[in-house]
Amino acid sequence: MDKKIPYGISNYKRLIQDNYLYVDKTKYIEKLENLHAPYIFFLRPRRFGKSLFTSVLENYYDVNGKDDFEELFGNTYIGRNPTKEKSDYYVLKFNFSRLDTSTGESLKRTFLEATKKGFSNFITNYNLIIEFNDEGFPATVFDSFLTQVEKKINKPLYVIIDEYDHFANELLSFKTDIFSEIVSKTGFVRKWYEVLKIGTETIIKRIFATGVSPITLDSLTSGFNIGSDITRDVRFNEMMGFNEDEVRTLITKCTKSSILEKDMDEIVHELRKNYNGYLFSEDGRMRVFNSDMVLYYLKSYEDFNKGPKEMIDKNIASDYAKLGNMFNLKNKDANMKVLDNILKGETIKSSITAQFSLEKDFEEDDFKSLLFYLGLLTIDKEILNRVTLKVPNYVIRELYFDFFMKKLNESVDYELNVSEIKEALEDLALEGRCNSLIECVEKTLNILSTRDYIKFDEKYVKLIFLTYCFLSRLYLVKSEYEVESGFIDVALLKQSNVSPTYFAIFELKYISKKQFQEQGEKIVNEKLSEAKAQLRKYETSRELREMKNLKKFAVVFVYDKCVVNEEILDK
Repeated sequence: MDKKIPYGISNYKRLIQDNYLYVDKTKYIEKLENLHAPYIFFLRPRRFGKSLFTSVLENYYDVNGKDDFEELFGNTYIGRNPTKEKSDYYVLKFNFSRLDTSTGESLKRTFLEATKKGFSNFITNYNLIIEFNDEGFPATVFDSFLTQVEKKINKPLYVIIDEYDHFANELLSFKTDIFSEIVSKTGFVRKWYEVLKIGTETIIKRIFATGVSPITLDSLTSGFNIGSDITRDVRFNEMMGFNEDEVRTLITKCTKSSILEKDMDEIVHELRKNYNGYLFSEDGRMRVFNSDMVLYYLKSYEDFNKGPKEMIDKNIASDYAKLGNMFNLKNKDANMKVLDNILKGETIKSSITAQFSLEKDFEEDDFKSLLFYLGLLTIDKEILNRVTLKVPNYVIRELYFDFFMKKLNESVDYELNVSEIKEALEDLALEGRCNSLIECVEKTLNILSTRDYIKFDEKYVKLIFLTYCFLSRLYLVKSEYEVESGFIDVALLKQSNVSPTYFAIFELKYISKKQFQEQGEKIVNEKLSEAKAQLRKYETSRELREMKNLKKFAVVFVYDKCVVNEEILDK
């Protein structure tokens, strides 16, 4: 029977028993066990396989798992190379992904509920009778439980915490007062981790905690200062997510018939462009794919023999939509400047902060680091003792332009007409006309021109133009697209599973109000000639020569008005 794509499956036992494909990450169990660090924190962006990995650990170390071991692990690395601690723990697992952060009280209540849920599952799994105080502060309840458990078990505890920081990411952008309160010296989260630390002196032998950002780590370390953060350890760069070999193996196994090498390369190219690019250690060499998004794509391929219409999984898109609030964190103006630099394609240099706290100054590097941990930026390369960061892939770049569109809406007096913008792009895609698109851009520029705080320049005009092109999802949108003969300002190319009649390249020129007042039509003609010459040069490149129905446009803006919109016809 063909194995199934495990999209959305985070329970390892179910994955194996129900015949889903598994990308074997069990060699990392051995690596983790051999570390001289029994209490581990490991951070990765959302939807990166963290929950499944914790389930693998749970099943591997569970003392009750001896009878199922061969079934669950027989075909894996760790099944062939078991460690001395396999099936040797009582596993106590907490999941903090569903906390209610609407108020401080609701957070405290649901944190306690999640804690007690972990206890309830533990008692059921091991068929124990444990009487403990289940009322009061979470730390008090936790302490009471550990005291009673110690009397009932004859092996140590392995504590697994999934999404230890989920509540923090929800709170940080708009309820920092609640966050500060719960992690303060008397806060219930800090106190809970103090109990966890005390437990390591008796029955807790190992801890593995996953999360997204280290923003809580600093706030907790005075209560729990024994954890090792291995997030950027090069040995674990590929522990979650998929490398390219793993992706190719998945494709081979999920396609219903033997796949041609050409088709394999096309699928891998599509996945690489949209979902790859993540590097979590500057010493790493292998970039990894977001595992959820790869499985999302391959599930569509399994069901319909082609990729999805929407290249970003709506579940991930909704996660990242919330993260847009992070731009309001602390110094909003400085954060927006970082966003501006990212959108304009400028080099982003930073030292990556290992831990940061709201109780200290939140610097620009801290914000860039936060974007790194969230998966919105990734390591490009190391420069001395810093790194340059870049947007990892195309779907994340689209999300940035979605953020910018939202900010653009906030800057004008009326809601931008998204339907009008999409129809303008459809007119270009089906009829080869860009007039409506230019009018949409011009209308926005006209409104923004009354805002003294908007700094108009060629890059800003191009940014708005790009934002509208990204919005339609009709094209693969490229800025400063490199061809043999130079860099095209804006290229609208073939997007997966969308088939426009026409494609387009644009050369955009901008003239300030002052320049036009001083030089008039002379500078307009100069800019137009420059744009036309560049387009003529680009069209000689092999890639563009082979592209059918390619439209070429020279567009000149004077401040907030388009004064030239000229199609350059083939010679």
